[in-house]
Amino acid sequence: MRIQSIVAASLLSMMGCSLSLAASDSVDATFERDDPSNATMTLTAEGEAWRVVFRAGGIPNGAATAADCELEAVGPQDLDGVIAAQLVPFEGELYTMTAADIGADAPVIQVAVGPEGVFVTDAGAADRFCGLGSDIEGFYLRTGAID
Repeated sequence: MRIQSIVAASLLSMMGCSLSLAASDSVDATFERDDPSNATMTLTAEGEAWRVVFRAGGIPNGAATAADCELEAVGPQDLDGVIAAQLVPFEGELYTMTAADIGADAPVIQVAVGPEGVFVTDAGAADRFCGLGSDIEGFYLRTGAID
């Protein structure tokens, strides 16, 4: 699995710029979670790859609750239904991330797609690019189906 992630990351680093510029406005699927904090994830097909967009609230901690986090990643889906999506530059509603922000070692977020939702493993992306106490990992329930 680690070798597949490394290969996917290498391929995406060569294609990342063109994919991030080709973002579609049409979302193919929407997922939500409410534990440990509210979060939404969308999937949008971009040719042979998927654009994965996260918007998550900080884990509730009173006045110390982290601000909302927004991340985007792009990657292919393997035969086991896992999308290996490398963080890419984007201009979002809450945040703009540049290639310089990401650096040479972009995290690869794993999105395991199932019939009822997805399970996300973020490889430290939220820790690195969101406020302390932000989290995008865990199970997201499908709320908008792919047609």
